[in-house]
Amino acid sequence: MKNSRKTAVTLASAAALTCACTTVKPLEGLWLVAKVDKVGTGRPVTACYGETENVHLGQRFTKDECDALIERKLKRYDAEIGTCIHVELPDATRAAVLLFTYNVGSAGACRSTAIRKLNAGDIRGGCEALMQWTMAQGRVVPGLVNRRKKERALCLAGLEQPQHAAPVPAAPKSFWQRLRGWIFK
Repeated sequence: MKNSRKTAVTLASAAALTCACTTVKPLEGLWLVAKVDKVGTGRPVTACYGETENVHLGQRFTKDECDALIERKLKRYDAEIGTCIHVELPDATRAAVLLFTYNVGSAGACRSTAIRKLNAGDIRGGCEALMQWTMAQGRVVPGLVNRRKKERALCLAGLEQPQHAAPVPAAPKSFWQRLRGWIFK
């Protein structure tokens, strides 16, 4: 009997998380004092690298606190989208999906056409679908257009990455090969 239940894919590699972390910082900008977000969609206060959870106007942060916060948040988002991504993705593509998720949230990312296409094995189509997310408050935002272009480029760069092939198990050694190995240690 075929198991029709979809399984979650393992968490992003350290390389994908590092890439996402270093790439998202300039996209978001650094705010050490929480401010009103004029572009956001219902969360009026933002700090650090676009953080909106548990942030109040005027709250102060150090750069180290912001760096630690974004690392934790990316790991959390990676785990959350791992429940809706059912295919292995190249590191660059997974990093781009993490950047996208950081901006739209894991629920939005999981419902997106981009994830649907990636799960169908259409990486190019999934990367192109990121460009559908360029609006805030009912209007196209040039900053989001630029951000999505960067995310799409990183996503498509995954197509150029060699796929990690599963290691080929070594053939079992014969008794004589093992004996030779023991004698000539």
